[in-house]
Amino acid sequence: MVSFAVALAAAGAVIAGGAPGSAGPLPDAAAAQPGPTYVYKVHAPLGQQSQDLLGRGFDVLEQRDGDSLFVLGGKDEGTRLQQAGFTAVVDQVLAPPQWTPPAKKSQVDAADINETFYGGYHTVNAHYAHLDAVAAQYPSLTTLVDYGDSWKKTQGAGGYDLRAICITKLNAGDCALDPNAPKPRFFVMGQLHARELTTGDVAWRWIDHLTSGYGTDASVTALLDSTEVWVVPQANPDGVNIVQQGGNSPIYQRKNANGTNGSNCGGSASSQLGIDLNRNTSSHWGGQGTSSAPCDQTYKGPSANSEVETQALQSLWRSLYKDKRGTAPGDAAPADTTGVVVSMHSYSNLILFPWGYDSTQKAGNDAPLRKMGTDLQAIAGSGWTSGQPGEVLYNAAGATDDWVYDDLGVASFVWEIGPSSGSCSGFFPTYSCQAGTFWPKVKPMLTYAADKAAGPYATTTPPPTGCDTRTNDTDVAIPDNGAAVTSTITIADCTGNASATSQVEVHVKHTYRGDLVLDLVASDGSSYRLKSSNNDSGDNIDTTYTANLSSELRNGDWKLKVQDVASQDVGNIDTWSLTV
Repeated sequence: MVSFAVALAAAGAVIAGGAPGSAGPLPDAAAAQPGPTYVYKVHAPLGQQSQDLLGRGFDVLEQRDGDSLFVLGGKDEGTRLQQAGFTAVVDQVLAPPQWTPPAKKSQVDAADINETFYGGYHTVNAHYAHLDAVAAQYPSLTTLVDYGDSWKKTQGAGGYDLRAICITKLNAGDCALDPNAPKPRFFVMGQLHARELTTGDVAWRWIDHLTSGYGTDASVTALLDSTEVWVVPQANPDGVNIVQQGGNSPIYQRKNANGTNGSNCGGSASSQLGIDLNRNTSSHWGGQGTSSAPCDQTYKGPSANSEVETQALQSLWRSLYKDKRGTAPGDAAPADTTGVVVSMHSYSNLILFPWGYDSTQKAGNDAPLRKMGTDLQAIAGSGWTSGQPGEVLYNAAGATDDWVYDDLGVASFVWEIGPSSGSCSGFFPTYSCQAGTFWPKVKPMLTYAADKAAGPYATTTPPPTGCDTRTNDTDVAIPDNGAAVTSTITIADCTGNASATSQVEVHVKHTYRGDLVLDLVASDGSSYRLKSSNNDSGDNIDTTYTANLSSELRNGDWKLKVQDVASQDVGNIDTWSLTV
């Protein structure tokens, strides 16, 4: 078993005199902070300057702060940026941790589901052992699919099978590689960019959530009775193998392991072998945001769809979805198109949708794609942004989400998971961030997206009669540091499930609102946390909360539960309203 303690520390070191968007001191041999990797903040507003930065082959992160982008590289990268005409300052220095090399590499015959690195992240072996274990435990729910081979495996140099799992309540015709399937399909994948560790972990947890929840969780049961859920936990296993060889100091490998086009790449964050699988597809291949230099992080490859990993994914998608869209960029897929595809990346809390190659070009299905993006943003909460890549980050051609929509007309998204600052930011967040931060945030997003697979472009129908906003204005006293109290709203004659963006408007009179914990309780007993206790000493609560209640029936008794968890202050529920 490979298991290490977390040691990577972001130093947060802005060199003295530097200011965002202005030329500031850059590291030199004498002044460089310990650590091989720097994050530079570079002045590059949306538009030509952003695209110029990408076109020069710098390792540009999926992160934007106003007019600035961020570049990863060694101590000499700042000089390269200045020589290229950009103003840049050091934003962070990533300190080198102490670590012990892995006891065994990934290319072993005996896969170990407990094999981890960097504090708990699972190796490729562990992911594949996990797929086998899940399939063995839940044969009536799962089907494993080997959809191709990684580049190294095609070369006889180790490598991996490319593996997917289909999860549904299995009936005749389910999980077949046939686009004429009886059920709609939701597809999600992780670690197309190998270093984006969060995405593989989320995929692992999503698989477990679905398989263990069937028959006990109403929303999971309803989903798997009606929908196929496909998961590729690691779409770039050769690249992940490079990352995990660093043990407690993961290697910043983004691309696949095909080194035939750049034998002189240095192996640093700014000079790396491989092809960027998210720039390699034939959808506007070679356009903005790609590089022709083999060692660059956004190297597009020698030709469109050149990589076996790209070809295998495209073959799998074509076997799962019908092609229902015309060939022009503005052609729309029909309203009866089914399916949703999500490629998870990190980081910056972004929800992106086509077209990515050019933000001035709108997809034929822009309105429903944009609506789904807005809904997902509301589910994710504050700090998230949605839009076309060029609207919120930069244009990037040849990406998988563009290809899926371009070739098949299926609703496709990229999610950039993780904040741009703080202890849970970056490609290598502390492993505890997964259970405590990312999974609670992404699980309802995945549930919403999976539920939309049946009709992502279908015309939204207004709520049935009887679904108007309901209000309870009866005062309920809240005891000081006492038991929780509730106020009930009953909804009837409002069929169907509640919205993913249901609104809960709450007015509470209280002299120290930080003492209060608020939950919305559905008629089946499911609880949705609206507000936790904190140190906010202000008076009263007058807030509208957004809750994803899409797994709940609208009809029934809904309760606002309020509890004062500290002493010395009292108050009462004044009024609250619910729109489902």
